Amino acid sequence: MSEQIFLQGPAGQLEVFVDYPQGEVKGFALVCHPHPLQGGTPQHKVPALLAQMFLERGCMVYRPSFRGSGQSTGEHDKGHGETDDILEIIQQIRCKHISLPFYAGGFSFGAHVMAKCFHALPDEIKPKQLILCGLPTATVAGVRHYVTPQIKGDILFLHGEADEVTLLSDLIEWAKPQRHLLTILPGANHFFTGYLKQLRVAISRFLVDE
Repeated sequence: MSEQIFLQGPAGQLEVFVDYPQGEVKGFALVCHPHPLQGGTPQHKVPALLAQMFLERGCMVYRPSFRGSGQSTGEHDKGHGETDDILEIIQQIRCKHISLPFYAGGFSFGAHVMAKCFHALPDEIKPKQLILCGLPTATVAGVRHYVTPQIKGDILFLHGEADEVTLLSDLIEWAKPQRHLLTILPGANHFFTGYLKQLRVAISRFLVDE
């Protein structure tokens, strides 16, 4: 059962769901959910899976609701204000876990926000490992153009080969100059429908047990 807490962000209060691991807390993790205007919540199956994977490795997991969604105040800001919010949350939760390793993950819009945060953070407080699922890197379904910064680090990129929202070809073009390693799930759509078992396997292989 998740605990609901509220943290103060630049645009007001932010609702955050906190999950506690069984036994010793060995790290902490922050997981961002998909687009709130398309029904994305911290309870979505992909961020829920990411949270579960971090929990199994002894992490305390924080899943915020983006501004204007759930019980978070403010209005949706196309990833700009949301990045400011998540950077503020990272600062606050780092103070609670000053000596523990930090992990992070995000799905779709949440992956975009997390990539921007990763880019903005100083190296010494970047997440030790980062998981980005369905990362938007260009125009999404003719709705909006995403500008995703170049990032480097220990990052797992998970993408559906048949992703109809954030095209695999766009991700490859973005990743090519950075020489990123990509993990592609053949046949999977944007929401990884029917592929959660494969996601779990890929994430298990990536996450390093301390």
